Amino acid sequence: MRLSILSNVNLDMLSGLLKKENEVFQTDGYGEWITYALKKDERLAAFAPECLFLLLDGNALLEGCQDMGSVKTVLDRSEQYIEKLAENYSASYLVVSTIDVRPEHIGAGDASDLAQASGAYWDTLLTGLAERQKNIHRFELRRLIEDYGRKQFYSAKFWYMGSIPYDMKALHLLAEEMRQVMARLARVPKKVLVLDLDNTLWGGVIGEDGPEGIVLDSAHEGAIYQDTQKQIKKMQQQGVLLAIASKNNSEDVQSAFRENPHMILKESDFSAIYADWNPKPVNIGKIAEELNLGLDSFVFVDDNEAEREAMRIQQPEVTVVDFPTDLTTLPAVMAEVYENYFFTWHLTDEDKAKTAQYQQERERRKERESAVSYEDYLRSLQTTIRLAPVNDNTRERAVQLMNKTNQFNTCTLRMDELALEHYLGEEGGHLLMAEVSDKYGNSGWVSEFLYHQDGDTAVIDNFLMSCRVMGRKVEDAILDAVLKKLQADGITRATAAYKKTAKNKPVEALWEQLGFTQVSGDEEQKQYERKLTSLPETEQIHTVVWDV
Repeated sequence: MRLSILSNVNLDMLSGLLKKENEVFQTDGYGEWITYALKKDERLAAFAPECLFLLLDGNALLEGCQDMGSVKTVLDRSEQYIEKLAENYSASYLVVSTIDVRPEHIGAGDASDLAQASGAYWDTLLTGLAERQKNIHRFELRRLIEDYGRKQFYSAKFWYMGSIPYDMKALHLLAEEMRQVMARLARVPKKVLVLDLDNTLWGGVIGEDGPEGIVLDSAHEGAIYQDTQKQIKKMQQQGVLLAIASKNNSEDVQSAFRENPHMILKESDFSAIYADWNPKPVNIGKIAEELNLGLDSFVFVDDNEAEREAMRIQQPEVTVVDFPTDLTTLPAVMAEVYENYFFTWHLTDEDKAKTAQYQQERERRKERESAVSYEDYLRSLQTTIRLAPVNDNTRERAVQLMNKTNQFNTCTLRMDELALEHYLGEEGGHLLMAEVSDKYGNSGWVSEFLYHQDGDTAVIDNFLMSCRVMGRKVEDAILDAVLKKLQADGITRATAAYKKTAKNKPVEALWEQLGFTQVSGDEEQKQYERKLTSLPETEQIHTVVWDV
């Protein structure tokens, strides 16, 4: 990754540690970060760093401050500089550190209280910055220092020799944390955590020990499992889908969740529960089919090495977590699972509602199985589709959807917020969002239709939809409504494309199915067109409303 480090102290040694695996732009001087904020540096802009770190030393930043008033003045001014920095390098991720203030160097007054208040005030400003500027992300420098130990992290020797505040081991630790941040920025988060039960979520075997006999409480070994469940519960609240793959009788599993008073997780926290005697690789395949998600978005946790190895061999796309040999580290391991595989910088309303939405889908499946025909089933859902241009409230979800959707994605066009802003502005693009709801609930903003106008032709740049609403003819209703709107706006022709990826086979024949004619292309890429001069009247199963 291309990166650069700005700071108010000397971190040249840190840059050196990251040069082996990254391209690093060496800035002019460690005290010059404000200069880069006030005026865009042409050399740094030409280097086009993917990630720009701003690591601030609290004591250097607040030198001379002796009360909270003077602290706020300095930090408020720093906030303004960082806002300008984010604007100057808007195509880069700007990763800004929290600050650690060492009380023995802060000046008069109650030094410890002032140091703590200074760090907390900066946290508040940093939260606001990240909300206003979507390319700003938080770097937990203070937490890293506290976890390692302040006395061990800092080096008086390095400071007096070269204004380097940190010990050599601390610099290595800092470099590793920065590598992890860059990895999180670059990767697509996983979606589903599949869990074993016996000796994973609780101690003992539920089929033998019963709901009251399993090891799960607030003391000793039971507290380890309870803390593990607390970590998993936090994941679920952050939008991670939970599922169970356990070799147990389903009745025994139900009794454990319903009767054990120390259980943190509830049945309602899980999007799928498979408790039977089938092989776990088979069941995880069924879970993937039920949730309509690719196996490469699954993470599997099981205390049994034989089960983990079977999963690795039979379902190689699934990420398998090494279970710790030291049980006391299990809660920490689960926290690392979230950080390594599921972490997301920005949480949307759809993320928070994800488990409920998949539970609603389970109710839809039950109705589908009892319906006389598929058409009757679709009508019974009473689906409403709301179409609207992307706006400030839906922009974050739009970017998330286009970067996470793989299966129903005709061209797999990926953009961050800055690229989307350019597409909608300089490129003259349009992005329509679709929100889908029915009698079971609201699935949220689940589809996007991107196009630009070329004369009297609408060039469809991409059409994508969440797997949650696939198979309900939602795409038919969206396209019918959009094409009729384009026709009313004077558009006489629409063109579209299909670009093959490893995962978008479900839409390989989409454009033909929706009335388009292929005009060129091969297996990898196909081009289509459709005349809009006379669109046939079609009876739609769903209700479409425009919000413009």
